[in-house]
Amino acid sequence: MKQSRSEFWSGEEYDAQYGNYCSDEISFFQDLMLHRNVLSLLDVCCGTGLVTIPLSKKLSHAVGIDFSRSMVDFAKSKSSNISNVTFYEKDAVSFDLKSVFDLIIMTGNAFQAFLADTDLSSMLENVKKHMHGNSFFVFDCRLPCPKYFETTHNYEYWSSYTSYSGENVDVYGLDSRHPTLSNTMLHRVRREYENGMQYQSYIELKYRSINEIGDRLEQHGLQLVERYADWKKTPLTESSTSFVGVVRPLYRDH
Repeated sequence: MKQSRSEFWSGEEYDAQYGNYCSDEISFFQDLMLHRNVLSLLDVCCGTGLVTIPLSKKLSHAVGIDFSRSMVDFAKSKSSNISNVTFYEKDAVSFDLKSVFDLIIMTGNAFQAFLADTDLSSMLENVKKHMHGNSFFVFDCRLPCPKYFETTHNYEYWSSYTSYSGENVDVYGLDSRHPTLSNTMLHRVRREYENGMQYQSYIELKYRSINEIGDRLEQHGLQLVERYADWKKTPLTESSTSFVGVVRPLYRDH
């Protein structure tokens, strides 16, 4: 039950499509870093470093890990002249950097990519291993609600963007329930380029409730200390469809 790499085939295309959507996350972390004396950062599932690289300017060192070689290679290319940021091709369920960080982050709803409970537990155990008593772990994810479980019978238009090479790309999606996993959606994606080329991929997303996530965190010595509906710190309500969680170790340094 591993997440497909097909959606992350090109770091250049990933940046072209998503490169302008991280400003709220960056502002959130910059504020936390300023008020919590954060000097070191670990970005788990960092993609092409869209968040890691801007934050590294205010840190002594930053590290990003991702399971996609194309993402990591492009992140390295973009940061080649930055001395305090490093990227590694590593899987979040099995990595060990033998170091601890003041702040560990996971953005882009990557928390939902851990489909099996065993993989989620392994990821959380690894995160905890890389924290000291006063570290923070911050992540976002969508919550189970009817709109996220809607299915479609045909490919429907989602969005458009300008590719790395300057072509217009139209993105279409086909949404279905996962055939074997509960509370999991399978999204098939088709990108149509101006030159007639198509690229097909898919991504699977697991939806867990806040209570379930909180229980999982506590099983690994972690606790939710702040909860928001988004990166702008909108208060969380019963009707919220996503949330941002700020996590601390259950037992802290004194």
